[in-house]
Order: sequence, then C-alpha cells, then structure tokens
Amino acid sequence: MLKFAIIGAGAGGQSMAAVLASKGYGTKLYDIDQEKIHRLQELKTIKVTGVIECEAAPDVITDKMEEVMEDVDVVMIVSTTDAHRSIVNECKPYLKDGQIVMLNPGHCGGALEIANILRGEHGCGKDLIIAEAGDLMYGCRSYEIGTILHTGLKVHVPVATLPAGDVGRLLDVLGPIFPCLKPAASVLETGFEGAGAMLHPIPSLMNVNKMDLGESYDYYMEGITPHVADIITACDKERVAVCRALGVDALALGDMLVKTYKLEPKENLYDLIQSIESYRALRNPTNTKHRFIVEDTMSGLVPLASVGHALGIPTPMMDAFVNIAGAVCGRDFWTEGRTAEKLGFAGKTLEQIQAMVR
Repeated sequence: MLKFAIIGAGAGGQSMAAVLASKGYGTKLYDIDQEKIHRLQELKTIKVTGVIECEAAPDVITDKMEEVMEDVDVVMIVSTTDAHRSIVNECKPYLKDGQIVMLNPGHCGGALEIANILRGEHGCGKDLIIAEAGDLMYGCRSYEIGTILHTGLKVHVPVATLPAGDVGRLLDVLGPIFPCLKPAASVLETGFEGAGAMLHPIPSLMNVNKMDLGESYDYYMEGITPHVADIITACDKERVAVCRALGVDALALGDMLVKTYKLEPKENLYDLIQSIESYRALRNPTNTKHRFIVEDTMSGLVPLASVGHALGIPTPMMDAFVNIAGAVCGRDFWTEGRTAEKLGFAGKTLEQIQAMVR
C-alpha cells in the first residue's frame, strides 16, 4: 500500500488523512501549528461526516518535517498558497527519486513555482512527478479540530503535471484512489481555470462593510447577490480571455460549476450559485487576513491579470479588485503576488510559454 505525507492540517488536509487512513493507506499528517497538532495527537482519530463518512487515525501526526517525510511515496501539499514556497524548501532535503509531489490545489502557477525550487540551479536533483490539482478534492469545512463536515462531492477535479507528459504516470498511481481526478492538458489549465479567484476575493471585498460591522452572513447565499454575481461574471470574462490567449479553451465559471458539482444549468450565475447545496451555510471572512482575500488575490487575481498584461489582454475589472484588496489590506499585492515575471512568462511568446509546460 502507498504511504502518504499530507502537509497541512486544515479541513482539506484532515479530510485527506482520515479518508486515506480509513482505506488502509499509510498516512502521516503535518502542520506548522503546534497547538493544532497537539490537539489532533490527543484525539488520535479524525472524524468526517456529511456526504463522506469515516473515522480513522493517521499513523503519524507531527509538526516535524523530517517525521512526516520519512518513508513515503506521495507528498500531498494541502496548504494555503502563500505557504507553498516555504513548505517545498523545507521538504526538499528529504525528497527521493520516484516520489510524487502534488499541490492541492496549485492555484495559478503553483507547479511552475515549486518546479523552479526543486529542479532549478539549487534544486534537489531528484526524479520527481510534480503535479497540481485545479481545486481541492473535497468540499469541506471544519468548525472544530478533528471533525470535518463534507458538504459536497466533487466528481471532476482537473489535475496536471509538469511536464504535462507525466500525467499518465501520476494517474496510474493516484487515479484509483481519487477517482474525481481527471487529466488536464497542462498546468495552464489547472492553474488558470480555477474558480477561487472569482468566487473568493470579489464577494469578500464587496461585503467589506459587513466585515467592519462584525456582521455574520451566509457567504454564498447572502454575500453573492444578483449584482455581485454580475460583477463576478464580468471578471470571469477577463479570466476566460486570458486563458484563451494562453491557448486554453477555458469554461466560463457557471459551466465549470455545473461540471464540477454535476448540476442542472441555470440562466445566470446567481441562480446557479443559489442551487449549490454544498455552498450553503458557509460563514463569511471576519478579517482582511482571510485566505479568501489574501491568498486568492495573490495567487489568483494577480497572476491572471499580470499574464493578461504580458499577453496584451485588458483586465480592468481584475486590476480594480487587486487594487481594492491592496487598499483594504494595506499591502502591495502586485509586488507580493505571483506575477508573470515570477512564473517565468515575462517577455516570452505564447509558443515559448506552451513549451515550458509540455
């Protein structure tokens, strides 16, 4: 049986650890948060309820990287995007030939960023399969450490490797374990087709007054009103234009949600979101440090808009929300985020970019 290292003990990481352990796979769970790890060590088992139900104990629960990386076949990084670089640098000394290193999800440019670290001038020199999912495989949330609610079952989650030709090798190993994973043509599809940049920072920023007033609301059902959905749709048209300039035949957000959650199509994005049962009862961000604002601006809006600029695609709506997020958070996301320069795209033609990911 395969042995997994799961880096990140949020709702997604805890879910993955419990599901894999319940199926008999070797499972180790890591997080930098010592308090969370201590509580999980006390509990020993992780309970998953909802559309998936299981209860299982990972073999190891630790805050020590050397422990989680010892004798594993697959390294699943289930963390916020801003932690990818530091996690991969910490993992690097322990990696071995033949291992899979997969981001869950990679967001825009994740696999490109970690490949530069692992295969660059100061890389680890190991033969690895580097992969990224286009989305977290589980629709889940946690209100208490060790107890995870699965709110929806995703039937189609795109996955790609760098180089793209490794995806067959990846799915030979992980496909039977995660049947929702479907091969994408390249990391351009998994990275630039993601919905998080549309569904997270925009509604959060449009409802920032409620955050300031300390009001709680149902994030999707109340936070995305018809006009907010119209703004998301306008931004999404820019995302699709950038994708198509990259040679990626991207689905519009509504069509993507229909495919991901196996839904009946609706006339508009607002009605479609209102029909997604797994989106109900998710509470809103309570501060401007929340990942919906910071992470999805830095690793979603910024790379989409920046690559658009490099390819001559206007992105005025996305530009505006990057600037608004910067003003609200007091940060320069154009400097901090994953820009075209950081992805190695600056100054390259479309043919050169496509050659990078083949």
